[in-house]
Amino acid sequence: MPRPKAVRRERPWVALVSLMVGSGTAFAAPLLPTPPRENTGTAPWLWRVQSAPGPTNAASVSLKMLPDLTVGVGSKVSFGVTARKAGYLVLVDVDAEGRMSQIFPTPELLAQSNERDINYVRPGVEFVVPTPVARQRGFEYVISPPTGSATVVAILSERRVQLLDLPDMPRKLQGKEDALSYLSAWTSTLRVPDAGSGKLLPSNWSFDVKPYSIR
Repeated sequence: MPRPKAVRRERPWVALVSLMVGSGTAFAAPLLPTPPRENTGTAPWLWRVQSAPGPTNAASVSLKMLPDLTVGVGSKVSFGVTARKAGYLVLVDVDAEGRMSQIFPTPELLAQSNERDINYVRPGVEFVVPTPVARQRGFEYVISPPTGSATVVAILSERRVQLLDLPDMPRKLQGKEDALSYLSAWTSTLRVPDAGSGKLLPSNWSFDVKPYSIR
């Protein structure tokens, strides 16, 4: 899956939040991590990821990848997403080497679009990626190496979010349940600027995970 230019954390998250809010782009920022009590050889938040409780798809998000879940390098794909509740969609790709990247909406697409709610999903209405507007601007999804088993994830936020500051992966996710557990725990630490007050608030998140194969 092609990966957009990564948005890296080069300064404290508070500075990043201020920057993105000022630009009009809703940005989900992580809470500051708690320092580990002892060096066990494993990141302290990894245990919380693996044992995170709670629902992972309260909005009944459903993701499909077209034309198939087995694709060849160079082929074009699209995505269809439906949900029982309204929300803001982010698509994340985890390639065969475990690298995670946001593929929709990308910073480039947001910069070229005049739509404030470019990733807003209405209840019961299929949301297609790339959108018609994105297609007109030449955006498409072309499969690229590495080959092997990969994963695409639909993340739906109840609050307006368009960019996620994705964490570095501690290891390659092992299957759908592992991916859901990891993402559920990670997003529980995110805070989203409220449109009215500007305060950083939690959001309700829903997920659907689709493993796919690149040959």
